Amino acid sequence: MKRWWLIGLLLGMTAVFTPRALAHAELVSASPAPGSSVQALTEIRLEFSEPVGSDVRIDLMQDFVPAAELTPVLDPDRPHVVFAAVPPLPSGVYTVQWAVTSLDGHPISGSYSLGINSTPPTTAVPWYQSVWARLFFLLCGVGVTVYVLRQWRPKSTPVREPRS
Repeated sequence: MKRWWLIGLLLGMTAVFTPRALAHAELVSASPAPGSSVQALTEIRLEFSEPVGSDVRIDLMQDFVPAAELTPVLDPDRPHVVFAAVPPLPSGVYTVQWAVTSLDGHPISGSYSLGINSTPPTTAVPWYQSVWARLFFLLCGVGVTVYVLRQWRPKSTPVREPRS
């Protein structure tokens, strides 16, 4: 029975730690940072976890309308960094929308808000993406696995006496 417990535990740990290892490129940092407020916006710089391809798009939006035309450029010294120069803009809240293709061909995209002389609204992390929710789901999965393994009994076949 201890063997089943160990197998269930290993499968649970694999489910928790494997997605990070098998994930594709993801946004590591952005400048200006998401949710920040700056005096003047001159450049948007995005850093990814791995090099990205040349198919890159960065849009700067204000109230769902393009605020400026940006030309994103890959940093020649750091292929996982993309930046775009920003023309002078008036104060307000802006949304940076980005889309890149990682070198393995998977498209990824995202967006975040920032403010120029104003504070953007904060965006809460959905409850199901919090660390506590993930631990809860993991414990539920382990609990169900343990319950099923403890309740499962192989069907025994009747033992026949040898004929004499």
